[in-house]
Amino acid sequence: MQRARRAAHLALGLLAGVVLTFVAASGTASAAPSSVTPIVVCSVTHNGSTHTIFGYDNSGPALTLGVGASNQFSPGPADRGQPTTFQPGTKINVFSVDAPGPVTWTVDGAAVHTPGLTCQTTPASSNAANWGPVAAIVGVTLVLGLLLFWRTLRVRIRS
Repeated sequence: MQRARRAAHLALGLLAGVVLTFVAASGTASAAPSSVTPIVVCSVTHNGSTHTIFGYDNSGPALTLGVGASNQFSPGPADRGQPTTFQPGTKINVFSVDAPGPVTWTVDGAAVHTPGLTCQTTPASSNAANWGPVAAIVGVTLVLGLLLFWRTLRVRIRS
C-alpha cells in the first residue's frame, strides 16, 4: 500500500511538472511583442511570368495589418491577395502571386524579394511545424500515465 501511494505521488509530481512547463512556455510565447516576417516559400518561372508562393512567421500574438504601408507589394499594385490577419507561428503556402518580374512584399517593416528557391513538386505543409511541442507533451503525458497504471496494477496483483 505504501509503495502504491509513493508511485502515485511520483507520477502526479511528474505530471504537474509537465503541465507547469507547458503553461510557462505558452505564457512566454504569447507575451512576446508581435513581429511578422514575410517568407518566400518558392518560385517557378514559366513563359516570362514568375509564380511565387509566400508565407510568414509571426513570433507574437495574432495581428491584423490591412493592405497599406505596413502590408504591401512593390512595384504595385500594393494588394496582391496577401493576408491581412497573421496568426502566431510559421505559416507556409499561404498565398501565391504571378508577376512579370521581381516583386517585394513588405510586412510590418520586414521585406522579402522574389524570385525565391525553385519550387519542388510537393510543397511542405505548414501543419507539421505547429504540432511539434504539443505532440511531445501529449506523448510524454500518455507514457507517464500508462507507466503509472501498469505500476499500480502490478502492486495490486502482488498484494
